[in-house]
Amino acid sequence: MSRRAPDGPARGRLRRRGGAAARRLVVAAALIAASCARPSSEQDGGAAGAIAALAENEIALAPGGVSARSSGEPPAPPAPRVGAAGDAQVARAAGDAQAARAAEDAQVARAAGDAQVARALQRSPLRALRLTGKPTDGRFEAILAFGAGVEAAAPREVKVKLAPAQKKAPLAFRRPVAFYRLARALGAHVVPAATARRIGIGELAAHIGREPNGRKLLRRFAVMNDGTVDALVLAPAPGPPGPRWVSSRRRSVRFDDAPELDVWARWARARSPARGERASILRDYLEVLALDYLAGNGLRKEIVIDVSAGALSLEANASAFPLHVKAHELDRQLDRLVEAARFPRALRDALARFGPEQAAAALRPGGIEDELVPPRALVELEERRQALLSLIEAKIADRGEDAVLSL
Repeated sequence: MSRRAPDGPARGRLRRRGGAAARRLVVAAALIAASCARPSSEQDGGAAGAIAALAENEIALAPGGVSARSSGEPPAPPAPRVGAAGDAQVARAAGDAQAARAAEDAQVARAAGDAQVARALQRSPLRALRLTGKPTDGRFEAILAFGAGVEAAAPREVKVKLAPAQKKAPLAFRRPVAFYRLARALGAHVVPAATARRIGIGELAAHIGREPNGRKLLRRFAVMNDGTVDALVLAPAPGPPGPRWVSSRRRSVRFDDAPELDVWARWARARSPARGERASILRDYLEVLALDYLAGNGLRKEIVIDVSAGALSLEANASAFPLHVKAHELDRQLDRLVEAARFPRALRDALARFGPEQAAAALRPGGIEDELVPPRALVELEERRQALLSLIEAKIADRGEDAVLSL
């Protein structure tokens, strides 16, 4: 995909950036280019401590070289090791490789655990439904029997969220599922497991028949030819079933004007750990920004804070992967990512691995029949991935890998 170097001011509207031209920029220019990079597909329509209470009654979840050579020149042979210094260098390299392998193994294991949770949400027997919120929203609290049918294991009842597809938006469930699968592919920690399951209309009627507006609800559902209804099923919190799923110290904050966001942004701008900084919250905050930016989700309304776990959660993701993205809708995420001085190393590494093939496998697992997002969304996702990765790499070129990837 051809791209041209930016010809506008920093943070202005950009045309596509050219890879070869960008590499010829000095580090300062590269930083400016990466900081204001917006793919052309985003320009259509739109102008250009402790937790402060864990510290102060929960106000903020926080207070407070290789020489250059021409492309045709063969690589230089490695310099011979000299005594103890060479041995130390080899040992450090071996240690780094071992740490990288351990991190990759941990990510694979966690991904397998996440997939197991998603399967349990999809297949566990449905025991009860209770309407929550407005009847027109069609959202329920569901009780599933995890582990039912497993020998020598008593089923465990867990509460999850369930939203049957409605006639007015029969495919709306796909966006939250796509957002979760994107997060899982990148090893992010902030998105609860989400999946779709098919439930017979008779089973739904049996569970909600006693609701005052039960019949009206049933008429709103999008019933398939086989008599089933697609339903979005959401875990109550990220990770496997455990304390976070039943935590009583969880609260929502607004994404646009909550004071917590300013605190976390101040942490991210600091080149070294700020006073009162909590690394787990800062990592989650940067994951939030990166995921929303990649998914074109500029309409984030809230973030959930789990005070007990010191972690963040994104539970309302219906606005991810919209059909049309206006440039100004992503300004909040992009501006905060540009200002950030430090990033999680795991996030950078995952972005580097997550190419078009990996994106297609995650978001279109069964081809066109099972696609969670349209083909255009994959193109835009790849453009944003390259822009975000370029931003991080430019900061590394300026300040060094250890300084930037220190989370």
